[in-house]
Amino acid sequence: MVGIKVGFKSFDEASGGLDLHKIYTVIGNKESGKEDFLYRMAASSLTDKNAVVYVTTAKSASDLINEFNSRNLRVSQYLGKDLSILDDFSKISTPNAQDTPYSKVLNGPLDLTGLSVALSSVNGDFLKEGRSVIDVIDSVSNLLVYNNPLTIFRFLQFICGRSKISGVTSVFALDSEMHTADVTETIKTMSDGVISLKFENGKRYFTLFGTAKEVLNWTELS
Repeated sequence: MVGIKVGFKSFDEASGGLDLHKIYTVIGNKESGKEDFLYRMAASSLTDKNAVVYVTTAKSASDLINEFNSRNLRVSQYLGKDLSILDDFSKISTPNAQDTPYSKVLNGPLDLTGLSVALSSVNGDFLKEGRSVIDVIDSVSNLLVYNNPLTIFRFLQFICGRSKISGVTSVFALDSEMHTADVTETIKTMSDGVISLKFENGKRYFTLFGTAKEVLNWTELS
């Protein structure tokens, strides 16, 4: 099986890429480069002709596109065709926020049912086309700000189960400093693989657990 290349040479060479049809948690603090990892992974996946559904819970769809552009990750050619954005943030500050041809504005992080339905619908459209689909939830930590952990655990269990059945690859982002150890460990146990990131002495490092080619020692991300 061809792995999903994440766009970092050291990671892709050491791991062979991420396996399709698996569940991953990407965990790190704000300095770890977690968002940069997710953006590069999404852009690399699109280049490799995968479909990407990006759920943003902490910024608007337009801000997300700006984040891609600021890193010189040009995704405009994929918008609406290969890349769909579920904006689960904008209505918090802008109640009249509107959908665009490439993004759907959801009701906000309290409406987990609405998020689940929207995710299923977009995934279904891609799957009908015979596409390999990668869901990115960026981030679970922001969902936890608005919901109690048990509610989020049940939501993620449902998402994981549906991903397994449909063959969708799911990636959950988690801030390592925002939650207690038991919350973090519970979410990690739902995943097939865990990618840990850290920033130290001016460099970023990663480990990868739970995959065919694990990277158990901290390795520079380059």
